[in-house]
Amino acid sequence: MKCPLDGHELARQRYEADIDIDKCSECGGVWLDHQELERLQDTREHDYSDEIKQLPNLVDQAYVMALARSKPTVQCPSCDQEMERREYGSCSQVMIDVCPTCRGIWLDNGEISALEIFFERARSETAEIRSGFFAGLMDFFD
Repeated sequence: MKCPLDGHELARQRYEADIDIDKCSECGGVWLDHQELERLQDTREHDYSDEIKQLPNLVDQAYVMALARSKPTVQCPSCDQEMERREYGSCSQVMIDVCPTCRGIWLDNGEISALEIFFERARSETAEIRSGFFAGLMDFFD
């Protein structure tokens, strides 16, 4: 498979757990087959605790998002269809390219770690909300 950005051959490599990704050695972009991003979301092999503690730079992220939206679309490296560019989720501030045919995902350099930080931050915020809710509920009944 060839990189949709620069045409270099994508190299298969183990990313984490039992998940293999296809990575471009030239631009650092990553190809994920259908459902691999969801599997990455469920694993916790990389430690992003330092990044999660830092407040996100929303101005820089908004600028990066605007640049990503203005880039030309790319062709799917798997089935050669034009990919759709959209933000992952509704508030990740990470633009991904998704193939409408094979459902694979192209991530530019750095986007895979940005998504993992987003997943970790969402998990920790959900845990804080749950613990706060249940602690408040227990106080109510005490």
